[in-house]
Amino acid sequence: MENTRRKFLRNTSLTGFAAMGAPLLSGLIPVQAFGIPPEKKSTVECIKDLNIRDLITQYRKALLEQFIPNMDKLVVDHEYGGFMCAVDILNRKTITTNKRAWFEGRGIWMYSFLYNNLDKNPRYLEIATKSKDFILKLLPKDGSFYVTNFTREGKPIGNTPGDIYGNLFVAEGLAEYSKAIGEKQYLDQAIEIILKAVERYDRPDFEYPYKAEKRIQGPRILGHWMILLSLSTQILRQRQDERIVALADRCVDAILNHHISKEYGVLTEALSHDLSPLSDLIASQYGDIGHGCETLAFVMNYAVLRNDKSLFKRSSDEFKRHVEMARDNVFGGHYYAFENIPANTFLLTKVRWLQEEIMIGALILIEHTGDQWALQCFAETEHYVRDKFVRPEYAFVIDSGDRKVEKHSSSRAEHYHYPRQLMVSLLAFERILKRNEKPSGLFS
Repeated sequence: MENTRRKFLRNTSLTGFAAMGAPLLSGLIPVQAFGIPPEKKSTVECIKDLNIRDLITQYRKALLEQFIPNMDKLVVDHEYGGFMCAVDILNRKTITTNKRAWFEGRGIWMYSFLYNNLDKNPRYLEIATKSKDFILKLLPKDGSFYVTNFTREGKPIGNTPGDIYGNLFVAEGLAEYSKAIGEKQYLDQAIEIILKAVERYDRPDFEYPYKAEKRIQGPRILGHWMILLSLSTQILRQRQDERIVALADRCVDAILNHHISKEYGVLTEALSHDLSPLSDLIASQYGDIGHGCETLAFVMNYAVLRNDKSLFKRSSDEFKRHVEMARDNVFGGHYYAFENIPANTFLLTKVRWLQEEIMIGALILIEHTGDQWALQCFAETEHYVRDKFVRPEYAFVIDSGDRKVEKHSSSRAEHYHYPRQLMVSLLAFERILKRNEKPSGLFS
């Protein structure tokens, strides 16, 4: 049985990818649809009971009439700036007023993206600006990472070092904020933060806690390449910068040519500093397939940016394969991690963010190819998320739960993946409707 599974994973892993040594972007190319000739504008058959115009109405209501007002009441710190995300989402009460760099950067991005793309409400810029002012004065000047937690007023709590994600999410927020207010200094600062983080990431003494028996010297982490690639793509949509191009290409190389296990065909979360497999059995056998699905969606998005059909094909096929590996065929949804890849055992916790990232990836395929698998995947996952994680009695979506999502978390106001899925979907829906002159079925 195990040999059969290994053979399946190897045989379904695509081969053939351009060498990553030379620059792959000589200039940004306008986004084009892959697989749908412009002269043959394509419609899509009905999938289940989804109707895109109804989804637009539902998503806008969920975003602007439910999520944003609850953020304003329960999460946004109108006095000191920033976001207090520890909230009892059932009883609508603050658990702690502590703040975190992760959530400041994500909040700045969310409100800036909302302003840039869906609703030019100056209130959103005010909230983003106050969070920006709060977190930037706490940015370490030596290029190190933010500490883990701050008080409401901005005093560091202890000396516990944070991780690279905090700096990267702040950079993501600044890049989108720069676009919103039209001041390039914040995009410059975002790039500077990213490049300093990469410089630190490249040091052999770089540390990141991971599932290992012993400390790993300078680990290479899939999730880090994932966020770096997402950031690079967002920045390159605003500005051509050869340093960021090189970083994006480096991320793609690491993801597709190193993190995909040659034995199992699965994206592994951690590698050694030189990108070789880990010798630590516990760490090497664990696979964050949730990060795998999300990462491959980001590779697809980057392929669209640079109009690379070969890269789009490879990453989209890998995305579909990883989503299928993660699928829970009994209770629905997708698992986020292999507990042990060789044994084919999963951690049974269900996390909402993965389902949303899968929907975003499926929409990329729908928009650019009309892929039938993606239509089915989006419809099923959309139903699953609304049924299991979005409940009217809660102020915010449920973050995670057991396999059936019967026992679940209720202590965090999530303000990144959920609104991002709503906003990105709304924009994709509008583009798809415009392309379909005579929509029918799902897009009627």
